[in-house]
Amino acid sequence: MTLAPLSRKHRIPPMDASAATRASWQIKPPPATRVALAYTRSFTAAEHARLLLGLVPAQMEDKWFIYFEDAWLHLHRSWTGACIYGVRLEPEGEGSRVAEAWASRSTEEYTRTDAAYDARLLSFLVDRLLLRLDVAFPVPDAIEGGDRASLYRHHVVGHARARDEDP
Repeated sequence: MTLAPLSRKHRIPPMDASAATRASWQIKPPPATRVALAYTRSFTAAEHARLLLGLVPAQMEDKWFIYFEDAWLHLHRSWTGACIYGVRLEPEGEGSRVAEAWASRSTEEYTRTDAAYDARLLSFLVDRLLLRLDVAFPVPDAIEGGDRASLYRHHVVGHARARDEDP
């Protein structure tokens, strides 16, 4: 099941020059226990440039902190600082492609265990939060639709705003 895309235009807007760095937020190191994800994707030069900017939460409803360092995109939960996903990029033409991706399996920080769902959620986070694309939120099969699905989505991504979108 997926929820309908957010009502925002499908475009890549101009970039803000200030990129997120590991010092932009209080974070925890990547977990020792991880699972590889089947997440494959190529990015244009413009998309790759947006990935490098990352995302710093602007308000409480912004649930993710994301930064790029040493070929890795690091995705942390904003409230706990826990590193949930890692994506290694390598050059491809004018842009880049995913060379490797993983999800945390540190049970103290993250309780999901479905790697296929993690790959779908990671894809949503990159597409929605970094690239500002209109994409549907992936709801896990175990969660029924309606209010439960909406509550789950808010728990995971809040308002799902990209770095340069108005609240």
